[in-house]
Amino acid sequence: MEKGTYRIRRGPLVRNPENFPFPSNGPSPRLQNICAPESTAQTESQARSASLISQEKRLVLLVMFLVFATLCCFGTAYYLFTASRWASFPRGWVPRLSSSLIPIIKTIPSIATLISNTRFFRPSLATSLSSSQPGLTQTYQPNPQVRPDETFLSYLPHSGFHNQRIALENALVLARLLNRTLLVPPIRFGRRPIPYRNFTVLRHLLDANYTAYLCQLSENSANPSGTTAIQGTLLDFPALPDRCALKKERKPVAYTYLPWGWITDFDFIRQLQPTAQTLSSTHFWLPSRFDPNVDDVLVIPDTSKYQYRFVDGIALNHSSDPRTFTNATYSEDIALVSLANHPAELIQLGTLFGSRRLKLSNPAHKAIRKQIRRHMGLKHPLLQKSSADIAAKISSSGFLGAHLRCNDGYFLETAADHSRMLWWKLVHGILGLSIERTRQLELGCSTTGNSSWRPPSERYISRSKSPIHLPFDYGTSTVGVDSTRNCKGELHTDPDLERLNFPLFIATDSKDPHTDKHLSLFRQTFPCVFFLGDFPQEVELIAGIRDPISGVGIGSMLLPFLDAMVVARAARVVGTPHSTFSWYVQDVLWRVNHGLDIEERSGA
Repeated sequence: MEKGTYRIRRGPLVRNPENFPFPSNGPSPRLQNICAPESTAQTESQARSASLISQEKRLVLLVMFLVFATLCCFGTAYYLFTASRWASFPRGWVPRLSSSLIPIIKTIPSIATLISNTRFFRPSLATSLSSSQPGLTQTYQPNPQVRPDETFLSYLPHSGFHNQRIALENALVLARLLNRTLLVPPIRFGRRPIPYRNFTVLRHLLDANYTAYLCQLSENSANPSGTTAIQGTLLDFPALPDRCALKKERKPVAYTYLPWGWITDFDFIRQLQPTAQTLSSTHFWLPSRFDPNVDDVLVIPDTSKYQYRFVDGIALNHSSDPRTFTNATYSEDIALVSLANHPAELIQLGTLFGSRRLKLSNPAHKAIRKQIRRHMGLKHPLLQKSSADIAAKISSSGFLGAHLRCNDGYFLETAADHSRMLWWKLVHGILGLSIERTRQLELGCSTTGNSSWRPPSERYISRSKSPIHLPFDYGTSTVGVDSTRNCKGELHTDPDLERLNFPLFIATDSKDPHTDKHLSLFRQTFPCVFFLGDFPQEVELIAGIRDPISGVGIGSMLLPFLDAMVVARAARVVGTPHSTFSWYVQDVLWRVNHGLDIEERSGA
């Protein structure tokens, strides 16, 4: 072998003695061996032959061992590769996965019976809400009778409210296009959302969270001082005591679950798409006596957040399709036609988060999605009333709005650039101040005095034809006494700058917008700038809301919704780039408030 420790060595070469520089008084040692008696030469030849045979045997054994080891390595690698990777989806085909992966439901009659019996998500909540909190009482509609031939679609939600909302919108569209009833999990409200994980881990996290929630309700119901609203609700599961007993000590949960109809126009959506409200997203509440049957369940798991999307056209696969797969976000396409007539009673999906998760080309399909998205606006009566009251206090003549995220992760890192971009969009793009005058105004307010500053990218700040960014009529008749009576700053008297006296409401996640450096430019240039904290009466009304079932305070989690609903009432609104929350405000809430059709982002 070329680099091994074993080599085949040739025997001594016989050369002309005259060419060897050895002394002439006797033959060289090598020539002595060659010239030895015949018997001695034969003995040495046999010894060399035996040595060569022994080396060849060892070499053959080594080669056989290496070949065997190579085959074992390749076999092991191939097994691990095929057993652990997620199966790719060729066009028109979806794999059936093993029943040992995710046991969920067995037969059609059992699903129909269980969903029909789960008549309410939280039946006593409507009567338990305090009458001192107007607008909180909600009616929880019973699930309709399930047809014997009905099929279902389910998915795993995660992250914050808006990620859950986007996933639900996608699920509703998929269920409509596949002609399946959607199992709708509740909204999870909490300060610490469940992050995305792969299918198996995420399902376990969701199951564990809901189990802990029910266990706390069970403990509260057993406490004589606990709220009576808990009695007889949510706790009628045979396996619950055993599950709760597994963990003797548990921390009090700081999250709760509410149905989507509590905050959105879900009654209308139920008329568009058959749904069944479920107690959780993992369906552990189904009785354990029903053994799983893989013929009734199709599981499509994911190992990454953007593994697959659904398309209503031709699906491409970046690894198996010879044509170019050009999508930069999702790894694979799943054609809806491959699922349309699938016999599985339940199709269980993983994450559906992502505004571009569905690639729809059919105009009828796009219309369905637009209709669903339009009715996913915030419709809570108390939030609507409070936002209207705040808008009236700002100005009855109208105001401008900005939705700025600047307090976490990516948005904290980009807060300086994004706040400056929004300011330029308002001052130059909407109010129409010239680029040079806007630049001078910014330099005059800057603490650095950097005269080399340039305007942000033209595509962000230029005047737009979109209704939400149209140049605004800032005439002096509009900026009247009513618009400026609550201003805290000194009004501009320069004719060019009087337009900045128009009221501005900024919805932001900043902890203290009155001192936040990223909002300094707004505070210095807009004398009539307002934040949510400037309206304590409405804020306190929302902040005091608690879930009467679990006792968890949810008011602080509703304040961002109130903030968004106020800014959506503005005459013009600018939003943070790359923020799905800002997109929701601009594309849905603002347009619905102004009687316009909602907008769908390109590529969706």
